[in-house]
Amino acid sequence: MDRIKEASNVIIGINKYRENQIKDYDLIKIVCNYFDGIKDEEVSEADLRFLKYISNTVGIPHFYDLLEKFNTKTKINNFDLNTLSSIIYESTLNLTSTNKVHKYQKEILELFKPNQLNRFFLSASTSFGKTHIVFEIIQKMDYDNVVLIFPTIALLSENLQRLTSEDNYKYFLDKYSIHTLSDIEDLEDKNLFIYTPERYLSFIEKREEEIDFDFAFVDEVYKIDNDYIIDEEVRENERDVAYRLAVFYSLKKDVDTLLAGPYIDFSRPNDSNYNRSFDRFLEVNNIQLIDYNNYEIVNKTYKDIKSKKSYHIDDNLEISFEKTSKNDRLIELVQAINSINENTIIYCFSRNSVESYAKTLIASKVLDNHNSDDYSSFLSHISNNFNKEWTLIEALKNGIGIHHGLVPKYIQKEIVSLFNSGLIKVLISTTTITEGVNTSAKNLIVLHSKKGTKPLKKFDAKNIAGRAGRFLYHYSGRVIVLKNDFMKAINAEAEGIKHKNYDLNSPKDEVDLYYTDDEYLTDDDRLKVVNIRSKQLERNIPDEVFQLYKVVSRLDKIEIYDSIKKLTDLEISAIKKLIRFINFKMDIDYDGFQVVLNIIEPIVKNQKLKFLIKYKGESGQYSTLTHLVHFYLTGGFRGSINFKLGKGSTVDKAISDTSEFVYNTLKYQVVKYLGVFNIMYKFYWSQVTQQPMEEVSGLDRLLTKLEYNAFTESGRIASDFGVPTAVVNFYEDSENSENIRKSFDDYEIEIFNRVEKIIKGEN
Repeated sequence: MDRIKEASNVIIGINKYRENQIKDYDLIKIVCNYFDGIKDEEVSEADLRFLKYISNTVGIPHFYDLLEKFNTKTKINNFDLNTLSSIIYESTLNLTSTNKVHKYQKEILELFKPNQLNRFFLSASTSFGKTHIVFEIIQKMDYDNVVLIFPTIALLSENLQRLTSEDNYKYFLDKYSIHTLSDIEDLEDKNLFIYTPERYLSFIEKREEEIDFDFAFVDEVYKIDNDYIIDEEVRENERDVAYRLAVFYSLKKDVDTLLAGPYIDFSRPNDSNYNRSFDRFLEVNNIQLIDYNNYEIVNKTYKDIKSKKSYHIDDNLEISFEKTSKNDRLIELVQAINSINENTIIYCFSRNSVESYAKTLIASKVLDNHNSDDYSSFLSHISNNFNKEWTLIEALKNGIGIHHGLVPKYIQKEIVSLFNSGLIKVLISTTTITEGVNTSAKNLIVLHSKKGTKPLKKFDAKNIAGRAGRFLYHYSGRVIVLKNDFMKAINAEAEGIKHKNYDLNSPKDEVDLYYTDDEYLTDDDRLKVVNIRSKQLERNIPDEVFQLYKVVSRLDKIEIYDSIKKLTDLEISAIKKLIRFINFKMDIDYDGFQVVLNIIEPIVKNQKLKFLIKYKGESGQYSTLTHLVHFYLTGGFRGSINFKLGKGSTVDKAISDTSEFVYNTLKYQVVKYLGVFNIMYKFYWSQVTQQPMEEVSGLDRLLTKLEYNAFTESGRIASDFGVPTAVVNFYEDSENSENIRKSFDDYEIEIFNRVEKIIKGEN
């Protein structure tokens, strides 16, 4: 680094900024680059004063603090006026003695004022620190009842762990009763709920009238628009509907709201294909748009590697390739990055490609000198509880992590932890790594410009690139594109987000008809609502029943109700036997379960679940799903794997298929459709017997088991947190808990100690 030249560039940048020739986010990039270049060099006290000055000029004093992580002593002994003014300015960003925000976070914090309606939509870079500012808003405003809505259980548990384990957030543990389950016995004076959209909807179905929220935060809010993102399953799993409903209910009268997401683009009136629906949504709900998309608090550099032999990436990384194939060049890149003691995420377009490239790196022996002793207890645990031949185990032994949607959740979580702590150097992943998972990656190698079979959109590409570099860990992240068209996606024309409930011309799901103002409904939409109302009145089904499982349409619920009314005495007897099996032995009666599946099959939208119900093998008597649920209930995750192995699956496929079944199909799809059957069954029998619905025996116990794999509150919290089965069993089996605890392996003991603090609310 030519320090004089680069310092001159910073001074020129500051002057241009003061003369309004460049934006503040342009200056951030210049300052980032300077810190990145000087972080490993010896610095004098004069250098320190300059660094202190420029970090505060750009409004991010954290840049200066970060030098300590690179073994630079940052104490300044002799102050000049610039240094003194920097320290005075920095003090305005200190919220406590150990906690401070950067300038742009503080701008958002200052928007929230008492005695006014505070509603904002924030789009910002992945490095901005959106969740951190949410917690500061809650403290500043001292709200009584708060709900935080995150897209996944993994993020729910990550934020629960943060609030219950980090000293900076002790305020929340002291002030609030923190809830993550939708079934809550007692509400306190001050409550903080951490939910997914589905769990939030489940809570308000039961307790909406008992609580008034003061503040709602919805993360990853772009999921309201299923055309905005690439998700091959989104139309089948109604996730966009759940998000729209969660936002709808969060925007009740007088509730302060922050909706947030990364890199969301907006239609502009001068765009040729301008769609005003999102602007209408903001206007109607008094939401102010805050666009910080350009504020990359951690800079990004891009290098597009094609066929040239040599590439100068930066002063620390230069590579001359010996071979030309994509696989060989990947190996050489990983070797070069590892040689400078840095880590890297490798992005792949599919789960199969993740495992394939893991095998490529293992075979190359590029990380052959890796030592896995520091996590040997974890390796031993997964070898004993899954299968020694699992590719993931061999990858971990070689310092390579695998991360995709079909790796069991607690293993995903542990792999990310190993990566962040530096115990493994390479993490190969699909887009699961973009879904709110925080990593310490300096480098991102992009192997594909697709997600599944579809080309990446600009939004998806920027979100993937956002994984390179992390605030408070790095000044700059490298995005290295290896032989694909990823840069075309990065530089593509942005698509604006839309909101179908504010667009007359947008086709609407039946559920959306009841959450859309009349002016945005077509004549056909209105006629459909009238017809549904007529069917509802014919059957005397109250609105309260339709309010349960909101993401499933009323017509589908009516169809289930009609099928239940037509059941024969033999079929009713089979269902009652099924309920007895569930309540007394937590297993299913095959005949009764098959009757239920036959009833729900016509309304199932998810094609994978539909296949599992319709395919009945050679005997033609029982659905594949019936067998799978039985083996899961009686043998757990391991039993399901063994069932697959017994059918001839490879180890990798047996574990992947079981993961997909348990985490995607069972916990969401099966629970949803069985849940709809359950409420319509209980409602029908309440009509027949004149009993209250809650007194009719149904599938409730099975639904709890499938969703949480636990019945006790502690067991469900542990399950959410992501723990081995033995730890959940400890909380579930109170009579045998001590024996279970004595049987824990070393890894299970470590996880138990961690989750026990969360369950007990210890800091």
